[in-house]
Amino acid sequence: MNKFGTFFLFSLILWIPVTGLSQSFDMGEINGAKYKIYIPKNWNGGLVMYAHGYEEIGEEGEVFEEIVDDFMEIFTSKGYAYAASNYKKQGFIVKEGIDDTEALRAYFEQTYGRPDLCIITGHSMGGIISLATIEKYPELYDGALPLCGWLAPVYSLTKHSLDMLVSYDYLFGKNDGRIIDDEEFIEPEDIQFQLDKKPELAALFSANYKVRVDDLAEVVGFHQIVIKESVNWLGGLPSGNLQTIYSGFGDTDKEINKKIRRYKAQKNAQEYYIQNYTPTGELRDPVLALHTAYDEILPVFNYEYYDQLTKLNYTNDLYSQQYVLTEGHCEFSTEEVANVFDQLLAWIKTGIKPIRSNP
Repeated sequence: MNKFGTFFLFSLILWIPVTGLSQSFDMGEINGAKYKIYIPKNWNGGLVMYAHGYEEIGEEGEVFEEIVDDFMEIFTSKGYAYAASNYKKQGFIVKEGIDDTEALRAYFEQTYGRPDLCIITGHSMGGIISLATIEKYPELYDGALPLCGWLAPVYSLTKHSLDMLVSYDYLFGKNDGRIIDDEEFIEPEDIQFQLDKKPELAALFSANYKVRVDDLAEVVGFHQIVIKESVNWLGGLPSGNLQTIYSGFGDTDKEINKKIRRYKAQKNAQEYYIQNYTPTGELRDPVLALHTAYDEILPVFNYEYYDQLTKLNYTNDLYSQQYVLTEGHCEFSTEEVANVFDQLLAWIKTGIKPIRSNP
């Protein structure tokens, strides 16, 4: 065990050509979490830590093998080393993502030296991890680039998921709780079949949750997976709706709050997401957040929460939001991410905050 209290189970360093540039490739495992490190031949001494997004339990490795590598060249082509952990477990695991990413950063520093400049970035859940990490370890980073994340309290995201599921169950299902309580997953095709029966009500449901009608089935299905997985490994619901008032569904509003199913949060499960993580808005380093103008999974309005939070903490001079005119969750081009990365670098070096773009 080294000074960081970490067992390094194995480590392999190779030299491989990538897009014409030779770079070192270090892969291994730290406390059960696989990792990858790329260091370009023309390394400028900087490091980009990458936190990957949500991966469904049982599908371990897909995100790590595909997205991590695809994203790498944006940074290594500019001379930056790049490191990513696959985390020791999958699912909606913000705490483990923060801890495993920090363990990898510490390993990088011990092995290759402290980087001259260190930035953290990540997609979706990785965007949450990026923001949480730079709030927790400001002395270790120079900036953060959260991509398509949820910059409001994570508990509010689990609450958003629960509200969508229980209202779908009441409006389109049998109001029997199966979409939350049953171990079997209701397939998106079956969800779509029920939505199609009530198109006018589906339109109201769509407007209420800021998700286009055509995306509703997939989004409801996704939130079902997140909630059911969280229940399985946390031992109960992370959020409840005992005091929630539902409205916006037309004539149904007269009865929905009398008959909709009510759930109580399990205390430990709720506390996990409150602690991991609720933003503080306390910044010491620049944070540039990027989002698409329309995101069906993590609606863009959540960025406004963090913008207001930094104003309340007098740290808004260290926070900037950028948007791209694309649709879909994390649908950024390589050029768009490279552009905001350059903006963040310039901000760190000059102290001049980028001008916010509007969709």
